[in-house]
Amino acid sequence: MDSLDRVFIALGSNLAPRFRRLSEGRDMLSRISSGGWMESPIYETPPVGPEGQGPYFNQVVSFWYDGDPKRLLHYLKGAELVLGRKPRGHWNSREIDLDLLYFGNKVMGGRPTIPHVEIPNRQFVLVPLNDIAPDWVDPLSNCTMKELLSQLLQKEEKIEFRTITAEEP
Repeated sequence: MDSLDRVFIALGSNLAPRFRRLSEGRDMLSRISSGGWMESPIYETPPVGPEGQGPYFNQVVSFWYDGDPKRLLHYLKGAELVLGRKPRGHWNSREIDLDLLYFGNKVMGGRPTIPHVEIPNRQFVLVPLNDIAPDWVDPLSNCTMKELLSQLLQKEEKIEFRTITAEEP
């Protein structure tokens, strides 16, 4: 597996049907997976960004990937379009969001920026990351996901997420 990198992708949606949109996102990602698939539970989380948005369904998946970061980013952005994402501006409601969190132990600036700069600040990313890879080490901080989550929870109150197990009306 020398040519494969473990990647972590965050999925999110706050426009109905949220559960189906995440399922379709996972399906698109499974098409490029070279094995080692892991997925967190789906959580309903409060929105981040402009007022008036509905809650999100969020999840993190991980798998082995045979390619480079730019190719993966292009695939993610293309998959969002195929799955119906409409441009609404930064941090606004979205049909589907596919964010590249980690690409192996790579550290890159520019596009894509790896690791994703907001990981240490987002419970809705760290909680599902901790579910599937608590001992994964962030290459910037040299902290595990477990440690990053603990550090964040020392700075802010724990948000109670609702676990989602099936499509809701």
